[in-house]
Amino acid sequence: MQFGKTLVGAVIGAALGIGLLVAVYLLFGIDKMWMAIPVAVLTGLGVRMVVATSGHASYLRGAITVLLAMGAYLGGLAITKAVANHRSQTVTKPVAPQAAANEPGEPGDAKGEEPAAAAPPVTAPPITPANPDLRRSAAPPPINTWDFLSLAIAALVAYELGRGTGGVSKETINAAPVEPVPGGAHPDA
Repeated sequence: MQFGKTLVGAVIGAALGIGLLVAVYLLFGIDKMWMAIPVAVLTGLGVRMVVATSGHASYLRGAITVLLAMGAYLGGLAITKAVANHRSQTVTKPVAPQAAANEPGEPGDAKGEEPAAAAPPVTAPPITPANPDLRRSAAPPPINTWDFLSLAIAALVAYELGRGTGGVSKETINAAPVEPVPGGAHPDA
C-alpha cells in the first residue's frame, strides 16, 4: 500500500487544497461547501503523483485519502476564517480629521490659555429587541441538501483518486493459453 508515500502525497495535496481555499476566499469571497470538491481532487491527485496506483488498488489508501481530504477542507475553513478575521482587524479605517480645539478668533486663542478639554464621545447602549424570542441563536445554520451532497461527492472523488485503479495487470494480458488449441477446433467447443 505504500503507507508513507500515501501520507506524504495526501498531505501535499491537502496543503495545496487549503491554499486554494484561502486564495479563492480572498480573491472572490467564496466560502461555499462545494469548495470541498476541489480540495478532494487536489488531495487525491497528490496521492496519485507520489504513489504508483495503477494496477494496485488499495481500499485503505482510499480511506486515508478521504480522511485527509475532509480534514483539510474543515481545517481550511478554520484557517480561512482566521485569515479573514486577521485581515479585517488589520485593515486601516480612514480616520476623520478632528476639528481643531480652538478656531481662530476664539477667546482662548489670543490669550494663550489652554483649550478646554474635549468631551468624551457618547456611546449608545446596545440595541436589544423588545422581544427576547427575536434574538439570533448562536447555533450555526443547518446544513442543506446541496451542502451534504457536495461533501459526499468530495469524499467519493477523494476515495476514487486515492484508491487507484485495479486494472488488469500486464502479465494477464500477455499470458499465453495454458494448453494449445487444435487448429481445426471450433472456438465454442
